[in-house]
Amino acid sequence: MEVEYSERFYKNLKVHFKNFMNTFYKIDIKGLENIPKDSNYILAGNHLNILDSWLLITITDETLRFMVDKKLYNFKLGEWFFKKLGTVAVDTNTTDSAKNYNAIRTAVKILKDGEKMVIFPEGRTHNMKVNYKFKDGATAISKLSKTVIVPFGIKGTYIPFTKLEIVIGKPIDFKELKINKEEENDYLENTVRNLEPFDHSKVKKIEDKKQLKKLFKKKCS
Repeated sequence: MEVEYSERFYKNLKVHFKNFMNTFYKIDIKGLENIPKDSNYILAGNHLNILDSWLLITITDETLRFMVDKKLYNFKLGEWFFKKLGTVAVDTNTTDSAKNYNAIRTAVKILKDGEKMVIFPEGRTHNMKVNYKFKDGATAISKLSKTVIVPFGIKGTYIPFTKLEIVIGKPIDFKELKINKEEENDYLENTVRNLEPFDHSKVKKIEDKKQLKKLFKKKCS
């Protein structure tokens, strides 16, 4: 039997997520007023920890739908849980949007139905010493659904009882920007990097899989 999204299930868990985050972290929010109140939107930003999703759930009263790595669906319990939460599974190991056609189509429908989505364009978590190049799914979904992107930047180690900072930028409407299609993804990434509330001078940017494998081997040696 196919598992269906349950907003009631989401809202029940949301209470526990918020209690957890507000108990274990001091959350500093800037730019909350930039989130549209009367329309749908895509939240897109950096991805430091799996708890980034709990942080976003905590700071807004809206019901959010998340795009997640399809690996979370590999086990029956995980598949049941994340489908119940209304997530959309995406292959994060590819930069080819065509290979994620079904996921993109589902996301576009969700947004056209008036709901809100969260996308982490880096496709993986990382610490504050590394950045991963943005994949183009968020910009593609934004244009197909005619939905603005609300960029955000997060800073924090997620060590209990430390501060988490999140800065939310003004909505991006690519219809109003006079830039080439090839520049849109870089525009989004640069916007998010400028919002990230930490020093980027020592941050290493990972551009592709070869560079990632090289970094991994270096850490393991």
